[in-house]
Amino acid sequence: MKAVLVNIYPRETVARNLLSCYVLKAYLDKYWEVNNLDVEVLNFSEKIQIEELSKKLIERKADLIGYSGYIWNIEKILGVIKIIKGKKEGIIHVLGGPEISTQRILSMPRSLSADFYIVGEGEKKLLNLINYIHSRKKGSNIELPRGVAYWEKDNLKYCEEGCADNIEDLDEIPSVYISKTIDDNLYERQQVFLETQRGCKYKCKYCVYHKFLSSIKYYSKERVMQELDRLIIDKQVAALRITDAIFTSDLERTKEIVKHLLELKQKGGVRLPWIYWEFDYNSVDEEFIRLTASLKYREKILNTNELLPLDRAQLYSDMLKDYTVINSIGIESFCERALRAVGRRRIDLKKFDIFMKTVNAYNIVVKMDLILGLPFETLESYFEGLELILPYFRNTDHVLNIHLLQVLPGSELEELSGEYKIKYSQRAPHTVFSTNSLTEEDINLALKLSAVLSRVVNSPLRSLFFEAWKSSGKNLTAMIERIYGEICASQKFDTTPLVQTKILYDSYWNDLIYQDIPSEFIDNLLKSYC
Repeated sequence: MKAVLVNIYPRETVARNLLSCYVLKAYLDKYWEVNNLDVEVLNFSEKIQIEELSKKLIERKADLIGYSGYIWNIEKILGVIKIIKGKKEGIIHVLGGPEISTQRILSMPRSLSADFYIVGEGEKKLLNLINYIHSRKKGSNIELPRGVAYWEKDNLKYCEEGCADNIEDLDEIPSVYISKTIDDNLYERQQVFLETQRGCKYKCKYCVYHKFLSSIKYYSKERVMQELDRLIIDKQVAALRITDAIFTSDLERTKEIVKHLLELKQKGGVRLPWIYWEFDYNSVDEEFIRLTASLKYREKILNTNELLPLDRAQLYSDMLKDYTVINSIGIESFCERALRAVGRRRIDLKKFDIFMKTVNAYNIVVKMDLILGLPFETLESYFEGLELILPYFRNTDHVLNIHLLQVLPGSELEELSGEYKIKYSQRAPHTVFSTNSLTEEDINLALKLSAVLSRVVNSPLRSLFFEAWKSSGKNLTAMIERIYGEICASQKFDTTPLVQTKILYDSYWNDLIYQDIPSEFIDNLLKSYC
Protein backbone atom coordinates (compact mmCIF):
# COMPACT_ATOMS: atom_id res chain seq x y z
CA MET A 1 0.00 0.00 0.00
CA LYS A 2 1.24 3.46 -0.85
CA ALA A 3 0.19 6.31 1.46
CA VAL A 4 0.79 9.98 0.74
CA LEU A 5 0.49 12.40 3.67
CA VAL A 6 -0.14 16.02 2.67
CA ASN A 7 1.10 19.10 4.52
CA ILE A 8 -0.30 22.45 3.31
CA TYR A 9 1.57 25.15 5.22
CA PRO A 10 0.29 28.76 5.61
CA ARG A 11 1.50 31.30 3.09
CA GLU A 12 3.04 33.68 5.64
CA THR A 13 5.27 31.08 7.35
CA VAL A 14 9.05 31.03 6.95
CA ALA A 15 9.13 27.22 7.19
CA ARG A 16 8.17 25.21 4.14
CA ASN A 17 6.76 22.22 5.97
CA LEU A 18 4.57 21.18 8.89
CA LEU A 19 5.59 18.77 11.64
CA SER A 20 2.35 16.77 11.78
CA CYS A 21 2.67 14.49 8.76
CA TYR A 22 6.31 13.69 9.51
CA VAL A 23 5.37 12.62 13.05
CA LEU A 24 2.70 10.33 11.57
CA LYS A 25 5.19 8.88 9.08
CA ALA A 26 7.78 8.27 11.81
CA TYR A 27 5.19 6.39 13.86
CA LEU A 28 3.98 4.32 10.90
CA ASP A 29 7.53 3.49 9.81
CA LYS A 30 8.35 2.19 13.28
CA TYR A 31 5.20 0.26 14.18
CA TRP A 32 3.71 -1.04 10.91
CA GLU A 33 4.62 -4.72 10.97
CA VAL A 34 3.85 -5.66 7.37
CA ASN A 35 6.46 -4.89 4.71
CA ASN A 36 4.08 -3.39 2.16
CA LEU A 37 3.55 0.18 3.37
CA ASP A 38 5.30 3.03 1.58
CA VAL A 39 4.67 6.40 3.28
CA GLU A 40 5.55 9.65 1.51
CA VAL A 41 5.13 13.17 2.88
CA LEU A 42 4.49 16.06 0.49
CA ASN A 43 4.62 19.75 1.39
CA PHE A 44 2.70 22.48 -0.44
CA SER A 45 2.13 26.17 0.13
CA GLU A 46 -1.39 27.38 0.81
CA LYS A 47 -0.88 29.49 -2.35
CA ILE A 48 -1.09 26.44 -4.62
CA GLN A 49 -4.23 26.23 -6.74
CA ILE A 50 -6.67 23.38 -6.03
CA GLU A 51 -6.48 22.04 -9.59
CA GLU A 52 -2.68 21.96 -9.58
CA LEU A 53 -2.53 20.25 -6.17
CA SER A 54 -5.12 17.67 -7.25
CA LYS A 55 -3.09 16.87 -10.36
CA LYS A 56 0.14 16.45 -8.37
CA LEU A 57 -1.54 14.11 -5.90
CA ILE A 58 -3.13 11.96 -8.62
CA GLU A 59 0.33 11.62 -10.21
CA ARG A 60 1.64 9.99 -7.00
CA LYS A 61 -0.60 6.95 -7.68
CA ALA A 62 -1.33 6.50 -3.99
CA ASP A 63 -3.79 4.04 -2.47
CA LEU A 64 -4.40 6.39 0.45
CA ILE A 65 -4.04 10.15 0.80
CA GLY A 66 -4.00 11.67 4.29
CA TYR A 67 -4.52 15.38 4.88
CA SER A 68 -3.58 17.40 7.95
CA GLY A 69 -6.44 19.89 8.34
CA TYR A 70 -5.85 23.34 9.82
CA ILE A 71 -7.93 26.48 9.74
CA TRP A 72 -5.83 27.97 6.90
CA ASN A 73 -6.05 24.94 4.59
CA ILE A 74 -9.29 23.04 5.29
CA GLU A 75 -11.33 24.64 2.50
CA LYS A 76 -8.59 23.87 -0.01
CA ILE A 77 -8.36 20.26 1.20
CA LEU A 78 -12.11 19.74 0.79
CA GLY A 79 -11.89 21.10 -2.75
CA VAL A 80 -8.99 18.78 -3.57
CA ILE A 81 -10.87 15.73 -2.26
CA LYS A 82 -13.87 16.61 -4.44
CA ILE A 83 -11.75 16.99 -7.59
CA ILE A 84 -9.74 13.80 -7.06
CA LYS A 85 -12.87 11.75 -6.31
CA GLY A 86 -14.35 12.99 -9.56
CA LYS A 87 -11.28 12.05 -11.58
CA LYS A 88 -9.79 9.00 -9.90
CA GLU A 89 -11.73 6.25 -8.16
CA GLY A 90 -10.28 3.87 -5.60
CA ILE A 91 -8.15 6.32 -3.64
CA ILE A 92 -8.96 6.38 0.09
CA HIS A 93 -9.02 9.91 1.53
CA VAL A 94 -8.31 10.36 5.26
CA LEU A 95 -8.75 13.74 6.95
CA GLY A 96 -7.42 14.63 10.40
CA GLY A 97 -5.78 17.49 12.26
CA PRO A 98 -6.92 20.24 14.65
CA GLU A 99 -9.79 21.28 12.37
CA ILE A 100 -11.50 17.89 12.59
CA SER A 101 -14.17 17.13 15.19
CA THR A 102 -17.47 15.29 14.92
CA GLN A 103 -19.26 18.66 14.81
CA ARG A 104 -17.01 19.82 11.98
CA ILE A 105 -17.58 16.60 10.02
CA LEU A 106 -21.34 17.02 10.34
CA SER A 107 -21.08 20.58 9.00
CA MET A 108 -19.19 19.57 5.85
CA PRO A 109 -21.04 19.10 2.56
CA ARG A 110 -21.30 15.39 1.81
CA SER A 111 -20.05 16.07 -1.73
CA LEU A 112 -16.71 17.11 -0.21
CA SER A 113 -16.45 14.33 2.34
CA ALA A 114 -13.42 12.16 2.98
CA ASP A 115 -13.66 8.38 3.37
CA PHE A 116 -12.38 8.45 6.96
CA TYR A 117 -11.81 11.11 9.61
CA ILE A 118 -9.37 10.89 12.51
CA VAL A 119 -10.50 12.81 15.58
CA GLY A 120 -7.85 13.90 18.09
CA GLU A 121 -4.28 12.58 18.31
CA GLY A 122 -3.53 10.76 15.11
CA GLU A 123 -0.46 8.54 15.41
CA LYS A 124 -1.96 5.35 16.85
CA LYS A 125 -5.35 5.94 15.24
CA LEU A 126 -3.87 6.23 11.74
CA LEU A 127 -1.85 3.06 12.31
CA ASN A 128 -5.00 1.25 13.43
CA LEU A 129 -6.99 2.63 10.49
CA ILE A 130 -4.43 1.42 7.95
CA ASN A 131 -4.46 -1.96 9.65
CA TYR A 132 -8.29 -1.90 9.41
CA ILE A 133 -8.17 -1.09 5.68
CA HIS A 134 -5.47 -3.71 5.07
CA SER A 135 -7.36 -6.39 7.02
CA ARG A 136 -10.70 -5.61 5.35
CA LYS A 137 -9.11 -6.07 1.93
CA LYS A 138 -7.98 -9.51 3.07
CA GLY A 139 -11.52 -10.40 4.12
CA SER A 140 -11.25 -9.84 7.87
CA ASN A 141 -14.29 -8.41 9.64
CA ILE A 142 -12.47 -6.32 12.29
CA GLU A 143 -14.20 -3.32 13.83
CA LEU A 144 -13.52 0.30 12.96
CA PRO A 145 -10.80 1.70 15.26
CA ARG A 146 -11.74 4.08 18.06
CA GLY A 147 -11.26 7.73 17.24
CA VAL A 148 -12.03 7.18 13.54
CA ALA A 149 -15.26 8.33 11.89
CA TYR A 150 -16.88 7.60 8.53
CA TRP A 151 -20.23 8.00 6.80
CA GLU A 152 -22.47 4.99 6.36
CA LYS A 153 -25.22 6.29 4.10
CA ASP A 154 -26.59 9.24 6.09
CA ASN A 155 -25.24 8.16 9.48
CA LEU A 156 -21.88 9.20 10.90
CA LYS A 157 -20.25 6.17 12.49
CA TYR A 158 -17.86 7.02 15.30
CA CYS A 159 -16.68 5.23 18.41
CA GLU A 160 -14.59 7.15 20.93
CA GLU A 161 -14.83 5.17 24.19
CA GLY A 162 -12.34 7.27 26.09
CA CYS A 163 -8.80 7.98 24.97
CA ALA A 164 -7.45 4.42 24.88
CA ASP A 165 -6.00 5.07 21.43
CA ASN A 166 -4.19 8.23 22.49
CA ILE A 167 -0.51 7.91 23.32
CA GLU A 168 0.36 8.05 27.01
CA ASP A 169 4.17 7.82 26.79
CA LEU A 170 5.19 10.44 24.23
CA ASP A 171 8.65 8.91 23.87
CA GLU A 172 6.82 6.09 22.06
CA ILE A 173 6.74 8.50 19.09
CA PRO A 174 10.07 8.48 17.23
CA SER A 175 11.77 11.85 16.88
CA VAL A 176 11.43 13.03 13.30
CA TYR A 177 14.89 14.60 13.62
CA ILE A 178 16.81 11.78 15.31
CA SER A 179 15.16 9.17 13.07
CA LYS A 180 15.81 11.36 10.01
CA THR A 181 12.17 11.03 8.97
CA ILE A 182 12.21 14.66 7.87
CA ASP A 183 14.84 15.51 5.25
CA ASP A 184 17.69 17.65 6.53
CA ASN A 185 17.32 20.11 3.66
CA LEU A 186 13.85 21.07 4.90
CA TYR A 187 15.15 22.49 8.17
CA GLU A 188 18.94 22.66 8.25
CA ARG A 189 19.89 26.32 8.83
CA GLN A 190 16.18 27.14 8.56
CA GLN A 191 13.15 27.34 10.87
CA VAL A 192 12.17 24.21 12.75
CA PHE A 193 9.29 23.12 15.01
CA LEU A 194 9.73 21.20 18.26
CA GLU A 195 7.10 19.71 20.58
CA THR A 196 8.26 19.04 24.17
CA GLN A 197 4.79 18.33 25.65
CA ARG A 198 1.14 17.89 24.74
CA GLY A 199 -1.93 19.27 26.46
CA CYS A 200 -2.96 22.48 28.21
CA LYS A 201 -4.08 23.23 31.76
CA TYR A 202 -6.61 25.76 30.46
CA LYS A 203 -9.96 24.92 28.86
CA CYS A 204 -10.55 28.08 26.84
CA LYS A 205 -13.93 27.88 25.11
CA TYR A 206 -12.60 29.29 21.82
CA CYS A 207 -9.94 26.57 21.55
CA VAL A 208 -10.20 22.92 20.49
CA TYR A 209 -6.66 21.83 21.38
CA HIS A 210 -7.58 20.60 24.86
CA LYS A 211 -10.69 18.67 23.79
CA PHE A 212 -8.83 15.44 23.06
CA LEU A 213 -6.12 15.79 25.72
CA SER A 214 -7.32 15.24 29.27
CA SER A 215 -3.94 16.02 30.83
CA ILE A 216 -0.49 17.37 29.99
CA LYS A 217 1.99 14.74 28.83
CA TYR A 218 5.72 15.31 28.43
CA TYR A 219 8.49 13.99 26.28
CA SER A 220 11.44 13.00 28.47
CA LYS A 221 13.98 15.72 29.20
CA GLU A 222 16.68 13.47 27.79
CA ARG A 223 14.89 13.22 24.45
CA VAL A 224 14.22 16.97 24.29
CA MET A 225 17.86 17.76 25.00
CA GLN A 226 19.02 15.22 22.42
CA GLU A 227 16.80 16.89 19.82
CA LEU A 228 18.08 20.35 20.80
CA ASP A 229 21.66 19.14 20.34
CA ARG A 230 20.89 17.81 16.89
CA LEU A 231 19.00 20.91 15.78
CA ILE A 232 21.31 23.54 17.23
CA ILE A 233 24.77 21.92 17.09
CA ASP A 234 24.49 19.58 14.12
CA LYS A 235 21.96 21.36 11.91
CA GLN A 236 22.54 24.96 13.04
CA VAL A 237 18.88 25.87 12.64
CA ALA A 238 18.09 29.57 12.27
CA ALA A 239 14.83 29.57 14.24
CA LEU A 240 13.21 27.18 16.71
CA ARG A 241 9.47 27.34 17.42
CA ILE A 242 8.48 25.32 20.48
CA THR A 243 4.86 24.41 19.83
CA ASP A 244 3.79 23.69 23.44
CA ALA A 245 0.62 25.43 24.64
CA ILE A 246 2.35 26.47 27.90
CA PHE A 247 6.10 25.82 27.83
CA THR A 248 6.34 26.50 31.59
CA SER A 249 3.52 24.13 32.68
CA ASP A 250 6.20 22.26 34.70
CA LEU A 251 8.44 25.18 35.62
CA GLU A 252 11.33 23.20 37.12
CA ARG A 253 11.48 20.93 34.06
CA THR A 254 11.43 23.99 31.82
CA LYS A 255 14.31 25.59 33.74
CA GLU A 256 16.43 22.48 33.13
CA ILE A 257 15.76 22.77 29.39
CA VAL A 258 16.71 26.47 29.46
CA LYS A 259 19.90 25.62 31.39
CA HIS A 260 20.75 23.10 28.67
CA LEU A 261 20.33 25.86 26.09
CA LEU A 262 22.73 27.98 28.13
CA GLU A 263 25.27 25.14 28.07
CA LEU A 264 24.95 25.00 24.29
CA LYS A 265 25.42 28.76 24.08
CA GLN A 266 28.71 28.46 25.96
CA LYS A 267 30.09 25.82 23.58
CA GLY A 268 32.61 27.05 21.09
CA GLY A 269 31.25 27.63 17.60
CA VAL A 270 27.59 27.30 18.62
CA ARG A 271 25.16 30.12 17.93
CA LEU A 272 21.69 29.75 19.43
CA PRO A 273 18.84 30.22 16.95
CA TRP A 274 15.92 32.57 17.44
CA ILE A 275 13.65 30.67 19.87
CA TYR A 276 9.90 31.14 20.31
CA TRP A 277 7.92 29.75 23.24
CA GLU A 278 4.61 30.50 24.96
CA PHE A 279 3.68 30.72 28.63
CA ASP A 280 1.32 32.45 31.05
CA TYR A 281 2.46 35.55 32.97
CA ASN A 282 1.71 33.89 36.32
CA SER A 283 3.38 30.54 35.53
CA VAL A 284 6.99 31.77 35.84
CA ASP A 285 9.28 33.16 38.51
CA GLU A 286 12.21 35.55 38.54
CA GLU A 287 14.74 32.73 38.12
CA PHE A 288 13.13 31.67 34.84
CA ILE A 289 13.17 35.27 33.60
CA ARG A 290 16.82 35.62 34.63
CA LEU A 291 17.73 32.38 32.82
CA THR A 292 15.88 33.57 29.72
CA ALA A 293 17.78 36.86 29.86
CA SER A 294 21.05 34.90 29.96
CA LEU A 295 20.29 33.50 26.50
CA LYS A 296 20.61 36.97 24.93
CA TYR A 297 23.67 37.97 22.94
CA ARG A 298 23.86 41.52 24.30
CA GLU A 299 23.39 42.58 27.90
CA LYS A 300 21.23 45.63 27.16
CA ILE A 301 19.18 45.75 23.96
CA LEU A 302 16.91 48.52 22.72
CA ASN A 303 16.73 48.04 18.97
CA THR A 304 13.66 50.26 18.62
CA ASN A 305 15.67 53.38 19.40
CA GLU A 306 18.64 52.37 17.25
CA LEU A 307 16.93 51.57 13.95
CA LEU A 308 15.90 53.73 11.03
CA PRO A 309 12.18 53.19 10.26
CA LEU A 310 11.73 51.48 6.90
CA ASP A 311 8.72 50.79 4.72
CA ARG A 312 8.68 47.10 5.57
CA ALA A 313 8.06 45.00 8.66
CA GLN A 314 11.15 45.14 10.88
CA LEU A 315 9.96 43.16 13.90
CA TYR A 316 11.65 39.80 13.52
CA SER A 317 14.43 40.85 11.19
CA ASP A 318 15.66 43.91 13.10
CA MET A 319 13.80 44.87 16.26
CA LEU A 320 14.24 41.51 17.99
CA LYS A 321 17.87 41.00 17.01
CA ASP A 322 20.06 39.35 19.70
CA TYR A 323 17.24 38.66 22.17
CA THR A 324 17.38 34.94 21.22
CA VAL A 325 13.98 34.25 22.85
CA ILE A 326 10.56 35.67 22.03
CA ASN A 327 8.27 35.06 25.00
CA SER A 328 4.66 34.88 23.83
CA ILE A 329 2.15 35.81 26.54
CA GLY A 330 -1.57 35.19 25.97
CA ILE A 331 -3.38 37.99 27.79
CA GLU A 332 -6.35 37.99 25.35
CA SER A 333 -8.33 40.71 27.20
CA PHE A 334 -8.52 42.74 30.39
CA CYS A 335 -12.33 42.66 30.39
CA GLU A 336 -13.19 40.33 33.27
CA ARG A 337 -16.65 39.47 31.98
CA ALA A 338 -15.28 38.64 28.51
CA LEU A 339 -12.63 36.35 29.99
CA ARG A 340 -15.17 34.60 32.20
CA ALA A 341 -17.43 34.00 29.19
CA VAL A 342 -14.67 32.09 27.36
CA GLY A 343 -13.38 30.16 30.35
CA ARG A 344 -10.27 32.18 31.16
CA ARG A 345 -9.23 33.57 34.51
CA ARG A 346 -9.27 37.29 35.08
CA ILE A 347 -5.98 39.16 34.88
CA ASP A 348 -4.49 39.82 38.30
CA LEU A 349 -3.29 43.37 37.70
CA LYS A 350 -0.86 43.34 40.62
CA LYS A 351 0.82 40.11 39.46
CA PHE A 352 0.80 41.32 35.86
CA ASP A 353 2.49 44.56 36.91
CA ILE A 354 5.19 42.66 38.82
CA PHE A 355 5.72 40.35 35.84
CA MET A 356 6.09 43.18 33.33
CA LYS A 357 8.39 45.20 35.57
CA THR A 358 10.58 42.12 36.08
CA VAL A 359 10.61 41.41 32.35
CA ASN A 360 11.65 44.98 31.62
CA ALA A 361 14.28 44.98 34.37
CA TYR A 362 15.91 41.88 32.84
CA ASN A 363 15.52 43.29 29.32
CA ILE A 364 13.79 40.30 27.72
CA VAL A 365 11.19 40.71 25.00
CA VAL A 366 7.55 39.58 25.13
CA LYS A 367 4.95 39.19 22.40
CA MET A 368 1.67 40.25 23.99
CA ASP A 369 -1.34 38.46 22.46
CA LEU A 370 -4.80 40.06 22.53
CA ILE A 371 -8.09 38.92 20.99
CA LEU A 372 -10.57 41.35 19.47
CA GLY A 373 -14.20 40.22 19.39
CA LEU A 374 -14.73 38.30 22.62
CA PRO A 375 -18.33 38.31 23.93
CA PHE A 376 -19.03 41.16 26.39
CA GLU A 377 -15.95 43.05 25.18
CA THR A 378 -16.87 46.57 24.08
CA LEU A 379 -14.94 49.14 22.09
CA GLU A 380 -14.34 51.00 25.33
CA SER A 381 -13.09 47.97 27.29
CA TYR A 382 -10.93 46.82 24.35
CA PHE A 383 -9.07 50.12 24.14
CA GLU A 384 -8.89 50.42 27.92
CA GLY A 385 -6.99 47.12 27.86
CA LEU A 386 -4.62 48.42 25.21
CA GLU A 387 -4.12 51.61 27.20
CA LEU A 388 -3.19 49.49 30.22
CA ILE A 389 -0.65 47.40 28.29
CA LEU A 390 1.11 50.05 26.21
CA PRO A 391 2.95 51.94 28.98
CA TYR A 392 4.95 48.74 29.59
CA PHE A 393 6.07 48.93 25.94
CA ARG A 394 7.83 52.27 26.32
CA ASN A 395 11.62 51.92 25.93
CA THR A 396 11.31 48.24 25.03
CA ASP A 397 11.13 46.10 21.90
CA HIS A 398 7.99 44.20 22.96
CA VAL A 399 5.58 43.04 20.25
CA LEU A 400 1.88 43.91 20.21
CA ASN A 401 -0.01 40.99 18.62
CA ILE A 402 -3.76 41.42 18.05
CA HIS A 403 -5.99 38.74 16.50
CA LEU A 404 -9.63 38.82 15.45
CA LEU A 405 -11.60 36.11 17.27
CA GLN A 406 -12.24 32.89 15.36
CA VAL A 407 -15.12 30.57 16.28
CA LEU A 408 -13.56 27.18 15.63
CA PRO A 409 -15.78 24.24 14.66
CA GLY A 410 -16.04 21.84 17.56
CA SER A 411 -15.19 24.48 20.15
CA GLU A 412 -17.45 25.21 23.12
CA LEU A 413 -17.70 28.79 21.86
CA GLU A 414 -19.36 27.49 18.70
CA GLU A 415 -22.06 25.94 20.87
CA LEU A 416 -22.45 29.23 22.77
CA SER A 417 -22.45 31.47 19.70
CA GLY A 418 -26.22 31.80 19.73
CA GLU A 419 -26.33 32.72 23.41
CA TYR A 420 -23.63 35.37 22.90
CA LYS A 421 -25.17 36.53 19.59
CA ILE A 422 -21.90 35.91 17.79
CA LYS A 423 -22.09 36.16 14.01
CA TYR A 424 -19.10 34.68 12.22
CA SER A 425 -17.95 33.17 8.94
CA GLN A 426 -19.08 29.57 8.49
CA ARG A 427 -16.10 29.03 6.20
CA ALA A 428 -12.52 29.09 7.45
CA PRO A 429 -11.04 31.17 9.01
CA HIS A 430 -14.40 31.50 10.90
CA THR A 431 -13.75 35.09 11.96
CA VAL A 432 -16.26 37.07 14.00
CA PHE A 433 -18.43 39.76 12.40
CA SER A 434 -20.33 40.92 15.49
CA THR A 435 -21.17 39.90 19.07
CA ASN A 436 -23.61 40.74 21.85
CA SER A 437 -21.49 43.77 22.71
CA LEU A 438 -19.75 44.72 19.44
CA THR A 439 -21.62 45.64 16.26
CA GLU A 440 -20.13 44.93 12.85
CA GLU A 441 -19.29 48.64 12.58
CA ASP A 442 -17.55 48.49 15.99
CA ILE A 443 -15.38 45.56 14.97
CA ASN A 444 -14.50 47.08 11.59
CA LEU A 445 -13.46 50.35 13.28
CA ALA A 446 -11.48 48.49 15.94
CA LEU A 447 -9.66 46.50 13.24
CA LYS A 448 -8.62 49.65 11.39
CA LEU A 449 -7.48 51.41 14.55
CA SER A 450 -5.63 48.27 15.65
CA ALA A 451 -3.89 48.18 12.28
CA VAL A 452 -2.73 51.79 12.73
CA LEU A 453 -1.61 51.12 16.30
CA SER A 454 0.37 48.03 15.26
CA ARG A 455 1.95 49.94 12.35
CA VAL A 456 3.20 52.63 14.72
CA VAL A 457 4.09 50.61 17.83
CA ASN A 458 5.66 47.59 16.13
CA SER A 459 8.29 49.69 14.42
CA PRO A 460 11.18 52.04 15.23
CA LEU A 461 8.54 54.81 15.30
CA ARG A 462 7.54 53.61 18.77
CA SER A 463 9.48 56.14 20.86
CA LEU A 464 8.19 59.04 18.73
CA PHE A 465 4.64 57.70 19.14
CA PHE A 466 4.95 57.75 22.93
CA GLU A 467 6.27 61.32 22.83
CA ALA A 468 3.38 62.42 20.62
CA TRP A 469 0.84 60.56 22.76
CA LYS A 470 2.11 62.23 25.92
CA SER A 471 2.14 65.67 24.27
CA SER A 472 -1.40 65.25 22.93
CA GLY A 473 -2.94 64.78 26.37
CA LYS A 474 -5.46 62.43 24.73
CA ASN A 475 -6.43 58.89 25.63
CA LEU A 476 -5.25 56.06 23.38
CA THR A 477 -8.48 55.79 21.38
CA ALA A 478 -8.50 59.49 20.55
CA MET A 479 -4.82 59.42 19.63
CA ILE A 480 -5.16 56.50 17.22
CA GLU A 481 -8.38 57.90 15.76
CA ARG A 482 -6.51 61.13 15.07
CA ILE A 483 -3.74 59.31 13.17
CA TYR A 484 -6.27 57.22 11.28
CA GLY A 485 -8.23 60.34 10.39
CA GLU A 486 -5.11 61.99 8.96
CA ILE A 487 -4.43 58.88 6.86
CA CYS A 488 -7.99 58.88 5.50
CA ALA A 489 -7.80 62.62 4.78
CA SER A 490 -4.75 62.13 2.57
CA GLN A 491 -5.80 61.18 -0.95
CA LYS A 492 -2.58 59.23 -1.51
CA PHE A 493 -3.98 56.38 0.65
CA ASP A 494 -7.47 56.22 -0.88
CA THR A 495 -6.90 52.84 -2.52
CA THR A 496 -5.20 51.09 0.40
CA PRO A 497 -7.00 48.25 2.26
CA LEU A 498 -6.71 50.32 5.43
CA VAL A 499 -9.10 52.89 3.95
CA GLN A 500 -11.09 50.76 1.50
CA THR A 501 -11.51 47.31 3.07
CA LYS A 502 -14.08 46.56 5.75
CA ILE A 503 -12.48 43.51 7.35
CA LEU A 504 -8.72 43.62 7.93
CA TYR A 505 -6.66 40.76 9.31
CA ASP A 506 -3.44 40.73 11.30
CA SER A 507 -1.65 39.39 8.22
CA TYR A 508 -2.21 42.84 6.68
CA TRP A 509 -1.00 44.95 9.58
CA ASN A 510 1.97 42.64 10.14
CA ASP A 511 3.18 43.13 6.59
CA LEU A 512 1.58 45.12 3.75
CA ILE A 513 0.58 48.14 5.83
CA TYR A 514 4.27 49.05 6.13
CA GLN A 515 4.38 49.57 2.37
CA ASP A 516 0.95 51.19 2.14
CA ILE A 517 1.54 53.81 4.85
CA PRO A 518 5.18 54.98 4.57
CA SER A 519 7.26 55.67 7.66
CA GLU A 520 8.07 59.19 6.47
CA PHE A 521 4.38 60.14 6.48
CA ILE A 522 3.83 58.82 10.02
CA ASP A 523 7.12 60.30 11.24
CA ASN A 524 6.14 63.79 10.04
CA LEU A 525 2.65 63.37 11.46
CA LEU A 526 3.85 62.34 14.93
CA LYS A 527 6.43 65.14 15.03
CA SER A 528 3.68 67.64 14.32
CA TYR A 529 1.86 66.41 17.44
CA CYS A 530 4.86 66.91 19.74
